[in-house]
Amino acid sequence: MKTAFLCFFLLTTALQVYTQVNLTKGLVAWYPFNGNAKDESGNGNNASVVNASFVTDRFGKTNAACSFNGKSNYIRIPDDASLHFKNGFSISAWVMVKGFYEGNCHGNRIIMKGYTDYLQGNYLLTFDDNHSSRGQNCNTIKPDTKRQSFYAAEATPVTDDYIVPGKWYQLTYTYDGYNTLLYVDCKLQARGVINNYNFSNNDDLIFGKMDNSRFPYWFNGLLDEVRLYNRPLNKNEILALCSNKPLEQATGTICNGGNTVAAKFDYTLSDCTVASFNLTSSKTKDIKSIKWFFGDGTTSAKLAPQHLYKKYGSYKVKAIVTSKAGCADTFSRVINIQELQADFVYAEQGEPGTIAFRAKNNKATYAWNFADGSSIENESVTTHRFSSSGEYDIRMMAKNNTGCTDTVLKKIAVLLPVSLMEEVILPDAVNTIAPLPAIAIEKRARDLVRTIPIENDSILISLYDNGIIDGDSITLIYNDKVILSHQLLSGKALHFSLKVEKNKAANNELTMYAENLGSIPPNTALMIINDGNNRHQVNISSSKSSNGVVSFTMKQ
Repeated sequence: MKTAFLCFFLLTTALQVYTQVNLTKGLVAWYPFNGNAKDESGNGNNASVVNASFVTDRFGKTNAACSFNGKSNYIRIPDDASLHFKNGFSISAWVMVKGFYEGNCHGNRIIMKGYTDYLQGNYLLTFDDNHSSRGQNCNTIKPDTKRQSFYAAEATPVTDDYIVPGKWYQLTYTYDGYNTLLYVDCKLQARGVINNYNFSNNDDLIFGKMDNSRFPYWFNGLLDEVRLYNRPLNKNEILALCSNKPLEQATGTICNGGNTVAAKFDYTLSDCTVASFNLTSSKTKDIKSIKWFFGDGTTSAKLAPQHLYKKYGSYKVKAIVTSKAGCADTFSRVINIQELQADFVYAEQGEPGTIAFRAKNNKATYAWNFADGSSIENESVTTHRFSSSGEYDIRMMAKNNTGCTDTVLKKIAVLLPVSLMEEVILPDAVNTIAPLPAIAIEKRARDLVRTIPIENDSILISLYDNGIIDGDSITLIYNDKVILSHQLLSGKALHFSLKVEKNKAANNELTMYAENLGSIPPNTALMIINDGNNRHQVNISSSKSSNGVVSFTMKQ
C-alpha cells in the first residue's frame, strides 16, 4: 500500500475529518501500481501486463503509475466471480489523458469488462466526443480533441466539462441498484437510471483498451489507484478518494482540505500571445506564497500574473500555492498559444458576376473588402455581385477572441458577358457550327437540368462561361451527335442554332460534356435559348462524373 494513502486516512479518521469512511469494506480489487499490476486487496485478482510501463505518479513517486501508449499496451485481469456485481458496485481511478483515439467512433476505454458496447452486463470507464457531437462521433472521421467527456456504464454526461490533456483526474463511478453516477474530481459528471441491473459477464477485465479487434478504443494516458468495490460508495468515501493528496505537515498542522488553498487556476488570452492567470479559489487571503512556472523557462511570484509568450506552441503551466498554515497545493494545465491562420474559398453562384465567399475557420470574426468600393463586416460567409469585368484584390481580415489577427489577399478575375439585351442572334449566326466527326466520349451519368417546351422548329442558343473565366473546355452533343468539340467557354457568347424535331420518339437533348474542369470545378455555363419571341435562361454544369443535359420538346 502507498504510505501517503494510509497516513492520510489514519490521520483524517483520528481527527474526524471524514465520517462513515471505510475504504476497505467491499474492496474486491485494488491496483496501486507499485511497479507491478498486483491486486493488493488480498483477493488475488492479479493482472498480466502487455507492454505497459510504470512511470512517475501524480506525487512524483517513480514506478507508481501505469502508462498506456494508445496503440499496443494494456492490462488483462482474468474473469472472476468477485468481479460480477448484482447489488451495486463502485469503480475508482486516477486518470491522466495524453491523447485521443482516432479510429472508428473515437472511443477511449480506460477500464472495461466486456468485449463490445451495449451488451448485457458490461461495465466501463471511458471518454470520447459523443456528448459534444450529439451522438454523431461515429459519423465523423476525426475526433473533436477539444471537447471530450468522461462517462461510464449507463451514465451519460450532464455537464460540458471537457478533458484537459496532461491533467490528473479522479474518477469515481457508483451504482446503487437504481442510480448510475460518475464523479470527476468530486463533481457529478455523468448520470443515468437503470433499475436492478446485473453488471455481470464472463469476459476479462481490461485496462487500456476494449477487447475488440475492430473497435479496440486504445487508451493513451496514465492510470493509477484503480479500485473496485462490490457496493456503492457514499459521498464521504468519494470525497476521501477525491481528496487523496500527499500529506505535508508544518507547525504541527495536518494539511487537509481545510488548511490548503487550491492551486487550480484559469487563464485568458489577449493580443494573441499574452496570457493572464488567476486562481479560482475564493481563499486567496490565506495564501502565504505562490510560484508560477509558465512552461517556457520563466517563473513569477505574483498572485495574478500576465505573461508574454514569444513563440507559438503548447506550454504546461504549473502553480504551487502555499497557505499560511504551511500546506502546499499544486495544479498544472496545458495552454495553447496558437497563431490564427485564416483562409477563404470562393465560387461563382447564380448570375454572372455573383461570387460566394466563405472563410475556412469559423472561430473568428471577419471583414471583407471587395476592391470595388464595397466591404462587409462580421460575416464568415458572404456573396458579392461585381458590376464589371476585371481583376479584383479580395482582402479578408480575421480576428479571434484571443486577439490574434490575420489578413488574406487573393486576386480573382471576373469576366462578365456583354449585356444580354444586346446578345441578339443575327441571321448569319444560324448554323455557323457544322457537325463534327464523332470523338471518344467517356460514359458518364446524365444530369437533366431542365426540359423546355419549344414553339418553333429552330432555336437560337448563346453559351457563356458562367461568372469566373477559368479555362473550361467542352464538347457539345445534340441528339447523340457531336456538333462541337475542344471549345473554351468565355465571356464572349458562343452562338449556334438547333433544329427541333416535332415527331421525335424521345425529346431533343443537348448535352454539355466537360473535357476538363478548368481551375474551379465543375464546368459551368449560362445558356440563353431564344425560341421566337420566347427566351429561356438555364445554368448548366458538367463534371468528370456527370454531363449536364437540357431537353427540348415541341408544344402540341
